[in-house]
Amino acid sequence: MRNLIAASALAVAVVPMTASASLVTQWQYLATSNWSQPVVFSASGNGTTSVTNDVISWGATGGSYKGAGPKNRSALEIAGMAAPSTANTNSVNASLTNSITHYNNVLNGYSTLTSAVLTTSLQLQPWAPVIGPVFPPKVLNFDIRFKETTNTSSAASCGFASIGACDDIFVIDNPASLVTKFVYDGYKYTVKLVETTQTLGGLSAAACAVANSAPGCVGFQTVEGQNTTAQFGFTIESEKITVPAPATLGLLAFSVLGLSLSARLRKKA
Repeated sequence: MRNLIAASALAVAVVPMTASASLVTQWQYLATSNWSQPVVFSASGNGTTSVTNDVISWGATGGSYKGAGPKNRSALEIAGMAAPSTANTNSVNASLTNSITHYNNVLNGYSTLTSAVLTTSLQLQPWAPVIGPVFPPKVLNFDIRFKETTNTSSAASCGFASIGACDDIFVIDNPASLVTKFVYDGYKYTVKLVETTQTLGGLSAAACAVANSAPGCVGFQTVEGQNTTAQFGFTIESEKITVPAPATLGLLAFSVLGLSLSARLRKKA
């Protein structure tokens, strides 16, 4: 008798899922990124350092890192989203979010960046075929390590493979996972954060060591006097949650029949 009750309850629980499941084909999203503490600069050196939500810069006091005039500062600058945008489910193209640009200008004798924290947030809302609730944002923190190298005359003296003399090194330590999974209205969705410009890559053990990072670190090198941009984005993949189909209805009917027969037998007894 108890087994029949349990089977009946299970059947009732799973049947409605097949009727209400609806694939979200399009999402509205908003991604934000900012520099957060701690931001650490080298203890020695002249000049001034500056930290805002979007820009970390260092170098000559009153100087600039881009635009007109002498470029006597370097910087890491975040370009954010001006407004919400839309992303399609199962698209082969990543939906763009924020970017980071390293403005690498020739500096000598200044206090320079050594480490920082990049905080990024992604918020999703079902947008088509119907508008759904706004989901709580997914927030990730990335530990950034940076090395402003000495400007030598020979790339061979850098201590690591360098195009220029010597490239500056940017390292981003990812959290344990850049993949988020959630279930909504009968479907499981997988959100993957990606870097679309293929700027980030595995650095040599020597370059990682120079940036005070472990072997196998991920980042990029920037030639002196040039700029390097890493553009980030994400993809959303869907998978329908499978539940018993017509057989479930049969199970429900069988369970109800079993309960009825059991009641009749008790009356006869």
